[in-house]
Amino acid sequence: MKISPSGVSGVTLLGPGSEEFELALAPLLGRAPRELLAPALPYSVIVANDSTRSIALLGVRFNMTGPYAKQYSVIHYADSLRNPDRADFLAGTKRFVCAEPSFTALLLRRDGDLSSRGRSNLDNLRRMLDIGASLDCVAWDDGWFEGPDTQGAFQRLALQREMEQTFVDQVPTMSVAAAEKLLLEAAEDPKDRARRAIARKLLEGLQSGGRDAMVKVAQNHRLKIAVRR
Repeated sequence: MKISPSGVSGVTLLGPGSEEFELALAPLLGRAPRELLAPALPYSVIVANDSTRSIALLGVRFNMTGPYAKQYSVIHYADSLRNPDRADFLAGTKRFVCAEPSFTALLLRRDGDLSSRGRSNLDNLRRMLDIGASLDCVAWDDGWFEGPDTQGAFQRLALQREMEQTFVDQVPTMSVAAAEKLLLEAAEDPKDRARRAIARKLLEGLQSGGRDAMVKVAQNHRLKIAVRR
């Protein structure tokens, strides 16, 4: 595993095989036995939050070279921007991130339960000729955003927030028929997962409790904090 410097002050990536990685890993294991995690360690990093702030959004990018020199990349995000006060990536703590996300989830749950699918997905990683990891982006608990952001998470988050704000402002002003039509269409939007999610949430309120319930859902909806840089 090749580790690129993070480029964000206060955030460090620790690569497998290093003394720092081994020292950081033990406290993160919880009840998960090391032997269960061992096959995934060569494809993992530990991210250290050495700052004085909590991290509310983390994006770690894995670049891979497969057979026949085919290039692959994936970014794993951890997002608590909707509730930054509950962000658990606190100052002075560390986070384990694996290129196979089921192993990341295993340590976050701090147990020994791993699906067979997670184990089998490691076979794809073993076939890779080369794997590298880098810090793609970070948003702190005040919304300050940093990092190269190779997949445009900053703009995507801004557009999502604007879209959700429009929904919760617009829907309560509409007739039941018009609101239901809009929400049914948005709930099946094949291109926008976030739009589908909020539409289904509002639609569930409408269908279970009528207009008043839908309006209450809209009023209680919590937006992600605005990101800025």
